Amino acid sequence: MMKKLLKNLSFFAISTLAVGTVHAQDPDAFLHVRFENNLEASTTESDGITFEVTDPNGEGSLIVYNSATPKEGSYAIDFSSYAYDADSGEYTDNVSIIDNSSNVQIQSTTNHSILGDDARTFAAWIRFDDISGGGGSHVILNMGDPTSSSQGRVTWTLAAAQDRIQIAVGGGNVNGNYTTGGSTDLEDGNWHHVAFTYDDGDALEDIIFYIDGNKTTNDGGSNTGNSFNTTNDLLTIGSRGNNTLKWFDGGGIDDLRVYDEALSEEEIELIYGGSLLSIEDVAFGDDELKAYPNAVVDVLNIKTTSNSVLDISVFDITGKAVIRTSGKSVDMSTLTTGLYIVKVREDNKVANLKILKK
Repeated sequence: MMKKLLKNLSFFAISTLAVGTVHAQDPDAFLHVRFENNLEASTTESDGITFEVTDPNGEGSLIVYNSATPKEGSYAIDFSSYAYDADSGEYTDNVSIIDNSSNVQIQSTTNHSILGDDARTFAAWIRFDDISGGGGSHVILNMGDPTSSSQGRVTWTLAAAQDRIQIAVGGGNVNGNYTTGGSTDLEDGNWHHVAFTYDDGDALEDIIFYIDGNKTTNDGGSNTGNSFNTTNDLLTIGSRGNNTLKWFDGGGIDDLRVYDEALSEEEIELIYGGSLLSIEDVAFGDDELKAYPNAVVDVLNIKTTSNSVLDISVFDITGKAVIRTSGKSVDMSTLTTGLYIVKVREDNKVANLKILKK
């Protein structure tokens, strides 16, 4: 039975400009990998899902996590931290995890249970640097037998050479172009949120693509009328699973989520804006966090009962992150007048504060 999303999000009227938290858990994500300096995954799968680096030939199992450039939390997988020689056009360090010729990959230890034409949603933050300037295909997640035909796999990919997000299903593709009512360049070295939704029994042309919270175009696919027919197999992050399509250029992946139902447009926007908590997250208690002043002219002070150093992110009303810092305050003096969402994290406690900048 499909799990119902939690709908009881608590919002505060803009007119009150109150400091408050969003009292909601992430809507039972089937899988959530945050890459917080590890591959730990939370899941609603009854048997659990864990990930590991498979390295059968002992080629080297290096994964680089970067604390300087995460999109969510404190770390992200970083494929740009490998030493790269611009003159030779080659990586010069231990690159087996991204080397197309190496049999090293990030893979689940058990099979998934989203099969056939079951509903699903994939969502993640991705960053693509295109260090070599060669474009190419850069897999985010593969579900199903990587060698399967007849729609037996779901290979979710940034197809940089074609300027699109692609879902290869084995025997055909369906594509979401880089246009969302304007031009969105995913190859600019910045973090972008990508997602797609697929409902029970839909045809491939019914898939809805999202880039940075906005719907993008669907080209209808090369197998019109066909549906997913996903096989029972392992999940692979950053590679197709047969070592022929990897993130061989620079970039990163953060906050990877899979749901076993098709999320609504509103729910995708909430994930993009950082308003949904993860399964492990809880809201601050009513008296555990104070933020002042509101409205703010320059510095917003944030105090918790534990008096800890906080991870602080500031988003404008479009969902764009405009400040990311750590501490007990955030300098908003350079921001234009308007309403902002300030996301505060202390371990697994999260608050989304509605703050007016004068």
